[in-house]
Parts: sequence; structure tokens; C-alpha cells
Amino acid sequence: MLHTVGMPRLGLKHRIFLVVIAIAVVSVVVETFFVQRFFREYVVDSTAQKVMTVAMETARDTEIIAAFGNENPSLIIQPIAERIRLLSSASYVVVFNMDTVRYSHPQPDRLGKRFVGGDEQRALTGERYISQALGTLGLSIRAFAPIRKTSGEQIGVVSVGILIQDLDKETRRIGVILATAAGVSLALGLFGAFGLSNNIKKTIFGLEPAEIATLLEERNVIISSIKEGIVAVDTDGRIILINENAKRLLEIEGDSVGLPVTEVIPNTKLMEVVANGAAHLDEEQIFNKKVLLTNRIPLISRNKTIGAVATFRDLSEVRTLAEELTEVKRYIDALRAQHHEFLNKLHVVSGLLQLERYDDAVHFIVKAVSVQQQVFDILRKKIEAPDVAALILAKMNEAQESNIDLLIDEKSSLPLLRQEIVASIVTIVGNLLQNAVESLRSAEKEQKTIRLSFRTVAGMLEIRVADNGNGIKGELRERIFEGGVTTKADRGNMGIGLSLVRMHARLLGGDVYLADSQDGGAEIVARVQTSETVAPAAEER
Repeated sequence: MLHTVGMPRLGLKHRIFLVVIAIAVVSVVVETFFVQRFFREYVVDSTAQKVMTVAMETARDTEIIAAFGNENPSLIIQPIAERIRLLSSASYVVVFNMDTVRYSHPQPDRLGKRFVGGDEQRALTGERYISQALGTLGLSIRAFAPIRKTSGEQIGVVSVGILIQDLDKETRRIGVILATAAGVSLALGLFGAFGLSNNIKKTIFGLEPAEIATLLEERNVIISSIKEGIVAVDTDGRIILINENAKRLLEIEGDSVGLPVTEVIPNTKLMEVVANGAAHLDEEQIFNKKVLLTNRIPLISRNKTIGAVATFRDLSEVRTLAEELTEVKRYIDALRAQHHEFLNKLHVVSGLLQLERYDDAVHFIVKAVSVQQQVFDILRKKIEAPDVAALILAKMNEAQESNIDLLIDEKSSLPLLRQEIVASIVTIVGNLLQNAVESLRSAEKEQKTIRLSFRTVAGMLEIRVADNGNGIKGELRERIFEGGVTTKADRGNMGIGLSLVRMHARLLGGDVYLADSQDGGAEIVARVQTSETVAPAAEER
């Protein structure tokens, strides 16, 4: 955790807790203040309306009006006024004449004395109103209503009031209720703040903001440092992450985060991975005339697919390493095949010599040497690309171990190739020859033959491989170049070679197709642009 000078910084959990509590306290205090203020105003208004209603009803009381004509009106008016006061819960009901002499009062000793307050003058002129003044009982809200005879002549005034101290009691009672509600709200806020802070802390795995920022920065640095291109999408197919190497390999400019992946990478299969949750590993993908090695893996959280991530790598870099290993393997395979063949021929020569058939031994040696020399001469003269020639020689030795003859058309011609396309030509030739060898191994024929030819047709380099095996029958002819389609019973990891042939042929501006074989076997033709070739080294000089 980061620290300030001399004082540790509060953790996220405590900060969330304090912020939520502060918000709750401020909200409750402000709300209580305004609610209490509203209730106080409401109580005052409702009290004013109440005392005015009581005053008006009292002023219309016929017994009180009639009592004004008696010699001692207080004897009649005092009991009536006290009854009204008790029923209405008013603090007082005071009736006085036009000289402000009281005929009723809650304290009988004040009967016959003048009304106190100074706000009664308007009532003596026949006006009805509410005021607030200090009387003998204290500060009160009081209503004034004139008392009139049936003829309309004003004979007195009734004043009904409620003391402010009585209103304060009501306000304090409401305040207690509000304070209790505020306390309950603060307790709930405290509990909610505690639960929220714990939940947020748990959701972010107990990390502090500074630690999260550090992790994100480290993640960005790590992702940027990875040599492979990385593209991740969510379940809606929108890009959530793309690193700089992915932009470079896929030739993407600008910020692509948030865009649909199908707009940025039209031939992507990421949405298939999101849909079925199955990973695609080590697939070759063509993008802008570049071959990329692609892995697509679903992102799974709590047994649910939440997206997918794809990694890309330029296959030329992978091939640089693979070709070094492949060359060594081809060399070893060729040596092994030649070793077996050489031992077999030595056994034949040894047997002929032991049988004292010296002329036959000499004839056998001359024939073996001439056949081998003929193969070397064809490869040296017809196949000027050394990588392809080495591949063909290795496949010849492999085919001989299975009693298969691999023949090169005498009219074939393969010029020296540009280094950029050598790997693709090697892939095409190697897979076509390997398929032919494996097809003939399972064929029940006495003479097993593979014919290979190179020639230029209509400005394109044509590579033709034919065998006299069992051929490709039925619906497989339409699907043979699709990935995973094979003629072999044990499928295993088969069905990849011909799909690679097609991909590389198209990468070089051509294609691959099945031709009609004359001997019932399979004949496959691949054509590529000859503009990718260069003149032989002798002509360059």
C-alpha cells in the first residue's frame, strides 16, 4: 500500500465506509432540519386555522350574544367560554365588550379587567383576523372575531388563542419522532456502508486502487512486450483488448477497442469460439497476403464463456526455426534411407561374390551407381531450387523403403525461387508427395509409382503429382481440400496436408485441383504465380 509522508493512507474499504457514512449523516441532518421546519410551519398554520374556526363559532353563539344584555354577562358567558376552550383544546377563549372589558378568561380573577395585547383594535372595528401577541398568559397565536346582534350591530369581540409554549411542546414531540427516525436511518446507513465497503473490497479481490492501477499498468506493459499479436473479444464480439503487435501483424490503424471484431478482422473465427466454446489451436490464417499462425481460446469464468482471445504470429518467423529443424530431419531421414539401401546392396554384392558370380556383381554395382547418378543428374539439372531438390531426394529415399518408385518427368523444369516463396513451394511439394506415398503404402499393387513434374503453363508454375494408388472416390473429391477431410481410415491428425497445399497455393496467387488420372490413382495439380520466381544464378551474374 502506498503511504504519504508520516501518515498511512486510509484503505479503500475505510474510505468507502467513511464517505457513505458522511453522505448518510449529511442527508439525514438536512432532511431532519427541513422536515422539522415544515412541521413547525404546518403546526402554526393549522393552529391559526383552528383558533379562527373556534372564534367564529363562539362569536355566533346565541347564548353569548344574548348574555351581553344581562346586568352581569360573565355569569353566563364564562361557563360557555370555558366549555368551548376545553372542547377545542385552546389555551384560552376570551370574550370582551367594546370597551375591552373581559366577560370570560381561564383565570376567573381576571374577569372584569381590560383585554391585554394591543392587537385588538382592528377587531373593535369589525375585522376578523389572526395575530401573534403577548398577553397575560404569555405569547400566543390568537384569532379575533367580532360579536354582532342579529341587527348587525357589533357588541363585542371573542379572542381564541393557543400559547406558543404549547405549540413548542407539540414541535418537540415531532422532533423526538424525527430524531428517532434519523437514528434508525443512520443505523441502516452504517450497516449499509459496512456491507457495501466489504462487498466492493471482496469484488476487487481485496486490492487497493493503487494496487489495481499498478496491476493494470503491469498488464499493459506485459501485453505490449509479448511478441505475438493478441486480440480479445467479449460475448457480443466487440474488441476488449488488442496489443501493438496485433495491430502491426494485422495492419490495423487507430484504436479498435469497442469495435466489432468482424469489422476489424473480416475473416476471424473468434465468434465461432465464443459460440461453441471450442479452442482452435495452431491454425494457419492468411491475412493481407501474410500467413499467420493463429490460436483461438475461449475465455471462461465460472463455467461460462465470457469471450475469446486470439494470438497471432507471423508464420515466416516460425518457419525460420522449423526449416532449420526440418533440414536436419530430412538429412537424417535421407542418411537413414541411404544407409538401409546401401546395406541391402552390400548384402547383394556380398552374396554374388560368395557365389563366385563376379560378372553379375560388377553388373549390379554399375547398374546401382548409374541409377543413383541418374537421379542426382535429374535433380541437379531440372530442379534448381536446392531446398526443393533436397526435399525430393528425401522423399525418394522414403518411397524406396516402401517399394515405391518416385519418378521425375524428364521434361520438368523448376527455376531458382525467391527466398520469400521457397517455404510455400516446399510445403506444397512435400505434402503432395507425402500424401501420394501414404496412399500407395496401403494400396495392393505390385508396381507402385509416383510421378512428379514441374512446368510453366500460361505464365504459372504447375506442380503435378500423380500416383497409381486407389484414388479419391465419391463425395470426397469435392471436399478433399477442406481441413480434416481424409481418405485414411485412421483419421487421427490427418486431413491437414491438402488444406495447407490449397492455402499456400492461393497465397501465391494460384490454386489446387484434382485432375483425371489415367491409371485409376490420384493426380493433384497445384498452380502458383511464376512472377514470384527469379532467373538462375548464372544468368544473374
